[in-house]
Amino acid sequence: MKTNKYPITCIVFLFFSISSSFAQLDLSHEVPLDPRVRIGVLENGLVYYIQQNPKPENKVELRLAVNAGSILETDDQQGLAHFTEHMAFNGTRNFEKNELISYLQSIGVSFGADLNAYTGFDETVYILPIPSDDEEKLRSGFLVLSDWAGGVLMKEEDIDAERSIIVEEWRTGQGYSQRMRDQYLPIMLYNSKYADRLPIGKMDIIQNFKYGTLKNFYQDWYRPDNMAVIAVGDTEPEKLEALIKEYFGTLENPKKAPKREEFKVPEHKETFVSIVTDEEAPGIQIQLFYKHKALPTKTKEDYRNFLLRTLYGGMLTQRLDELRQKPDAPFIFAGTGYGNFVRDLDYFSASAVVAPGKVEAGIQSLIIENERVAQFGFTQSELDRVKKAVLNNAERSYKEMDKVESRAIVGRYVNHFLEGNFAEGEAWKYEFYNEIIPLISLQEINALAKSLVREENRVIIIMAPEGEKNNLPSEEKVLSLIDGVSQMELSPYEEKLLAEQLIQTPPNPGKIVSNNYVESIDIHEITLSNGVQVFVKTTDFKNDEIVFSGVGKGGVSVYEDEDHYSASYAGVMVNVMGVGDFSPSDLRKVLAGKSVSVIPNIGTYSQTITGNASPKDLETAMQLIYLYFTSLRKDKELFDVYISNQKTQLASAQVNPDYLFSKRLNQIIANGNLRAMSINDPEDLDKINLDRGLEIFADRFGNAANFEFFFTGNIDLETFIPLLERYLGSLPSDPEHKDNFRDLGIRAPRGKSETIEVGTDEKSQVILYFSGETTYDRNKAADISYLGEILTIKLIENLREKIGGVYGVGANGSMGIQPVGNFSFSIGFPCSPDMVDQLIEAAWEEVKKIQENGPTEEDLNKVKEKRRIALEENLKRNNYWNSQLSGIRTYELPWETILEARNSIEQISVERVQKAAQEFLVKENLLEVKKYPLRGQ
Repeated sequence: MKTNKYPITCIVFLFFSISSSFAQLDLSHEVPLDPRVRIGVLENGLVYYIQQNPKPENKVELRLAVNAGSILETDDQQGLAHFTEHMAFNGTRNFEKNELISYLQSIGVSFGADLNAYTGFDETVYILPIPSDDEEKLRSGFLVLSDWAGGVLMKEEDIDAERSIIVEEWRTGQGYSQRMRDQYLPIMLYNSKYADRLPIGKMDIIQNFKYGTLKNFYQDWYRPDNMAVIAVGDTEPEKLEALIKEYFGTLENPKKAPKREEFKVPEHKETFVSIVTDEEAPGIQIQLFYKHKALPTKTKEDYRNFLLRTLYGGMLTQRLDELRQKPDAPFIFAGTGYGNFVRDLDYFSASAVVAPGKVEAGIQSLIIENERVAQFGFTQSELDRVKKAVLNNAERSYKEMDKVESRAIVGRYVNHFLEGNFAEGEAWKYEFYNEIIPLISLQEINALAKSLVREENRVIIIMAPEGEKNNLPSEEKVLSLIDGVSQMELSPYEEKLLAEQLIQTPPNPGKIVSNNYVESIDIHEITLSNGVQVFVKTTDFKNDEIVFSGVGKGGVSVYEDEDHYSASYAGVMVNVMGVGDFSPSDLRKVLAGKSVSVIPNIGTYSQTITGNASPKDLETAMQLIYLYFTSLRKDKELFDVYISNQKTQLASAQVNPDYLFSKRLNQIIANGNLRAMSINDPEDLDKINLDRGLEIFADRFGNAANFEFFFTGNIDLETFIPLLERYLGSLPSDPEHKDNFRDLGIRAPRGKSETIEVGTDEKSQVILYFSGETTYDRNKAADISYLGEILTIKLIENLREKIGGVYGVGANGSMGIQPVGNFSFSIGFPCSPDMVDQLIEAAWEEVKKIQENGPTEEDLNKVKEKRRIALEENLKRNNYWNSQLSGIRTYELPWETILEARNSIEQISVERVQKAAQEFLVKENLLEVKKYPLRGQ
């Protein structure tokens, strides 16, 4: 035992000093909005938020936030808030049906990925990023938003056409999770209107409502005094403000507008227990909710209360994570957190995934760990670590505040308008955190245990497979478990002492033997004395980000069949057991307050090590890379816990139709080749040999000369080069014996059709998968990729908008060189079982049109414009450059290939895309997979 460093009188004095410091702080003031935002209200009541932000260049993120969702629906309108959202894309005052999407695609805004919307209980939000380098395009964005706000046409024929699309969206959401949610949600949202107002609505209403019922919802709630426009991007605030006034100032509120009410979730003294089972549930989950009235989010005191809960949840989750790694742990995964369910309802939750037979132990353990905190508290070291992490996040945000992209900013103002959430700026947050967090005491954190976890407003939810029904505790038993914890004699949490340094004795450094600067793309090619090659690109895209990757050839392919599973899981083993002297849990503690991530992996044809770090933590990242190459950690106990948990989860998953479909699909595409097979059944986990897996990992990472390393970001070469020499230059290496991958003969079957029957829900899935060997060609690789995006446009137009048979559909294509030159192209969509054949035929019709006539210039230009915009944005991102540098080396191309991307876009032609469709999308290359529900169900 350690003796106390301070006498009791000193501790009392310290505590008094901290309390006095708080007394001197005035926390009653409201948290200010980010000073960069301009907020205003038009005469008609519409609120607007504007912030100029330089990244990405030439783009403005627009949002229309409507303070209306499914909670405002009348009984005969259930689902019509969501239906209204759909109708906004089906014809407005200035855009006919389908014209809106087509126009936006023509200026580089893609449907789904960019242009989108969502409907919740309390709100509907429309999402529109728009180019700002062209006055007409920018104005068109505000015109679209204005049409959504007050100019949706609601034509009767368009309403009828959309009914089936909504039904297909509903169909995709059907399954065990929906069925179980329908059972427990009324208990979670006890006696409130929310329980009866799921946004998707009721399909009998969707299919039969009268047109006026939908129009009434739109007229009642889509009004300027119930909306906000948010504009964040690369344009002067004065210009954006003028556009908002021009396009939204003329909107009028209805004369007899209904009042926008707020809805409450009633409190309850008793504990509600909901035990729900389903034949297709893939495992057992436990959720403990301690419901609270929503906390205010106005003042600095409110913000401080939010911070206290963040710190508490982080520390308790860390304890649960340590517990799950022990033999015979009561749960497989567990965590806690504080959140918000609907506007009126906050909650503190503790949840876990447990193995069969451990439901009672799992529930009890979640309650025990909170009770342990209530009795003995957290330790000072636990609090110090989580404080470091929170402060580090605030510091990173502050450092990046001038480099953050607009899409990461705009949501804070949406939430400020709808929920009243904080929308402070990064500078204020950083200053406030540094002022307030050091003064937060262990005593007040520990006191939260009893205020967060209370006897009233408690809900316990158990979800399990139907086959486990008879093994689950009764409601009475669950309640007795809770009462029993208070009678237990608990002991304080014990924390082991950890080394403060990852590496106690730094390795002897190597030397740089060559450093070649490639001016055309501004990179350094560095060769170390052990043969390791490193490629470095310094950028100013982010102030606090460095991205890196190391890639070596070989992977699992170099081993024989008997080693397949051990080799495939070798990277998993290492990540599960930790590295050097540190388990994964220990490693998280040592890295608290640092921004660093390093992940090794072994794939089929390569082994990789990837990650990112803040410049100040780059040496820590380099040390971790060094340790993964040189200091593997064997921990059979952790490995056995992992295997046991995996067996439990795989066994539970065997009743889940989504899992069974994926399992069978994997088997079909593997075409009987063991080397393409992953582990799908519990007994196959016994084929993994721990010692052999570690041998394989050590072998794959034993020769650093096999690897090429790529670093991009805010790198100071003067300080970075000594780190390269010490941590990469000292790695074991044999440049004379570099490995390559082997061709394992993995090829998907072609020219055949397969049917998979799983599940009970009336929903199907279609996958048309074209593949084969071909000589790799950069132009053809681009052509087949463009073909996928163009075909997606046509499939949406036909299968969704014209036929109404799908909610989502997509196509994509690519080419590669491993293990040989190859191509793949897929078309996929969910649908009703009785529509499968019709929709497959319709998809083929779209393919044939492109094969016979080529794509239209209009559709090709839509994809080109999207690619132009994406390229300009990607050229300012570290991840993009890192992957491009790695790809150049993999495909053995000249560095200047990266600079040809703009010309490559311009050179794509109708004829090239047509030729790709003719060459690759033929039935000899096709594997057709159709999923149906089990017959007779």
